[in-house]
Amino acid sequence: MAFCVLPLLLASCKTNEPRENTCVLHVLVNLPDSCKLSYESITIEDRNMGTTYRISGGVSVGDTCLAYYSSLPVGFYDMTFNATVQVSEDYSYALRAYNQNVTVKDTTYLTMQAFVLPKSNDFVIAEVFFAGTQTPQGKNYIGDKYFVLVNNSDSLLFADGIVLVESKFKNTKKFTVTPDIMSSAMAVDAIYRVPGDGTDFPVKPGGTFLIADNAMDHRTVNENSFDLSDASVEWYDVSTNATVTDIDNPDVPNMEKIYCYTLTIWVPNNQGNTTFAIGRMPKDLTDEQYLQDYRYDYDYINVTQAGTFEMSASAYRFPNAWIIDAVNMCPHSDYQWLSVHESLDAGFAYVGETGSDKTRFGKSVRRKQGDDGKLIDTNNSSDDFLMSQTADPHFWHK
Repeated sequence: MAFCVLPLLLASCKTNEPRENTCVLHVLVNLPDSCKLSYESITIEDRNMGTTYRISGGVSVGDTCLAYYSSLPVGFYDMTFNATVQVSEDYSYALRAYNQNVTVKDTTYLTMQAFVLPKSNDFVIAEVFFAGTQTPQGKNYIGDKYFVLVNNSDSLLFADGIVLVESKFKNTKKFTVTPDIMSSAMAVDAIYRVPGDGTDFPVKPGGTFLIADNAMDHRTVNENSFDLSDASVEWYDVSTNATVTDIDNPDVPNMEKIYCYTLTIWVPNNQGNTTFAIGRMPKDLTDEQYLQDYRYDYDYINVTQAGTFEMSASAYRFPNAWIIDAVNMCPHSDYQWLSVHESLDAGFAYVGETGSDKTRFGKSVRRKQGDDGKLIDTNNSSDDFLMSQTADPHFWHK
């Protein structure tokens, strides 16, 4: 019904008149509650041309809706609504709404539902190093991948039970999937958990927790790598292939392997086109129950140069409610969609322009730090991370 009043609001909205070869766009944003906004805007990113537009000055429709009007060229767009609610002089919170791959042609009407972004009071993923390094001879070296978690709260936290997962879907390949579970769960096919009884891995406020592939001093075999022998934990795989084996440091605890798609060793995707997340599983849920009850069988349409094919596959569901933090990774120019719900991460981070970009080796993504010393966590990796940083697993100790 609110769209019926939009023509009456056009003169009040900040926009340009429609131009030749452009289409009229009407956007209605539903707010979660009546609130006083100190800032609001919609960022519109052209999926094909790489152009970014921004519209603001939304007109109130009742107490909990904002209406926007603009004109855009025909195309496909990602649209993000951001707003700040100022509750008092010293307290505010953020709202966001997100729509992917919106087709704009003729007159287009779009409704977006805004949600409250939770403030970070837990562990966050501070750095992701997935690309690996290269030896002085130019050969790829992969055993030195790592994740750095930081306690972004003001209290002592324990990393015991933290689960690290990698997405089943790639952010470089969009599928039409049935059933679509994205609003409630993340499709994953690598699941590793930090061991412990609940108090084995204390992390002070601002402290770090280093998860390594192989917890060793990699400089002994590759001078372009790092010393990961002081890692908090490492993931270790018992391979079924005698020619592809893992390295176990007996002085560093191994993560508990709940499931992984490979029968050899897990190597996080080195093109950086998947999503990584950390979370916690219910304490009373056994691994056997999880693998039995959370299997995700789905059908999808695979469009290739050879034709369009109906296919089936399987993974595991990791409920969004269990997820503490997620980071979408995608080469800058290869982005197609986000493989997790926008409430978990509405953007993506990258270290290369394309998946084959050789400059990605030795580079990581590193979370930004705010003026208050806390790491920035708006659930939008495009804004929260510094891209293509020189990887350094000990950066946070300096």
